Order: sequence, then C-alpha cells, then structure tokens
Amino acid sequence: MEKPRRYPSYDVWDQHTEWDAHTRKVVGARRMPAIANQFFTKPESLLLQTVVGVLVNDHRLEVLTFVVEHLDNTTASNIGESQRKVGVPPKKALYRSGLKGIDAESHAAYGTDFVALKLDQQEVVLQHVANGSIQNQEAWKDFAPADFFKRLLHDTVSAYYSHPLVWSDIGYGGPAYPRGYVRVEKGLTDPWEAKANDES
Repeated sequence: MEKPRRYPSYDVWDQHTEWDAHTRKVVGARRMPAIANQFFTKPESLLLQTVVGVLVNDHRLEVLTFVVEHLDNTTASNIGESQRKVGVPPKKALYRSGLKGIDAESHAAYGTDFVALKLDQQEVVLQHVANGSIQNQEAWKDFAPADFFKRLLHDTVSAYYSHPLVWSDIGYGGPAYPRGYVRVEKGLTDPWEAKANDES
C-alpha cells in the first residue's frame, strides 16, 4: 500500500529552472539513474536493491535504482575511507562479504535467497544482522554483522535523502543557490516551498 504523502502535489523539480546549471545537471542525473555495475555483480545489485527497499520502506524503482547506483559508484571508487573501526575490513570487502552474509542468514532462517522472502521475513533477517543474533556464524567469521549493518544503513540513508522524489516527500525545497531562502522565520515559508497537505 502506498504511503500517504504530507505534500501530495509538491514536486521539487518544478523549481529546477531557479537552480544554476551545475545543480540542475547533478540533481537531474539522480532522476534518471542507470546501474552500470562497476563493483557489484548483477545478483548483488538485485539483492542490495531489495535490502535497501526494506531499510527505507520505499519500493519506488527510480529511488531504489538511484540508491544502488550511488552505492555501486562509491564502493567502486578508489577514494580512501576517512576512518574505519579496528577489525572492520575495507569497504569493498565489507560489502561483498556482508551481502553474502545476508543471503547466508536468509538460507539459515528460511531456506532460500533473501530476494525470495516475504517482506516480514526480510525484516526478520535484517534484524538478526543488525543485532548480531545470526544463525550462520561461519558467514560472519571475519567481522561483526552489526558493523556491516551500520555501514550499509548509513550509506543507504545518505543516498536515499539526496533523491529529489524524497525531497518532495519531506517538503524540502531543494538547493537554495542562487535564489536563496528569504522567509527564514519560524513558521514562515517562501511562496515556492511545499505546503503541508496542500494548504494555501
């Protein structure tokens, strides 16, 4: 069932003509993602897309495709990590092993791949990974499942809330440059900003 929207007729993209050219290009690309599988295999991408949908409770294909594309790009990148907990492997190894671990836990709990499970079963599997109450210990012998889950959740949420459809959902007016926000007092909004439940 589709979630009710607080801003049902608001679309932040309607304001894109007010943004500078670079911002329009960056945000516009997020509306038309295409997974090129630089790092993840196609089965891993499908698994990751399914996991992401459960984590954010959003199953819109254009949003999930963007999030997976973003995760694929950042994981494939050779840019170093700013910091990493002792004992946690580098991001590439963490993601590859962590996704295998999710499927291993799915098989241990329900006898099939994660993508084949019902939503409530998928939630159970991810809860096991999040709190470390896993059944397949061998799949997680190199690091704690909670460490992978924290990294996955952080990366997923960061990508999710940078998609313009999600901006519209939460009433975010988008980039302020070069126009800027004028009515910054509490309770006031600029005329082009979202109005809750289409209030005038």
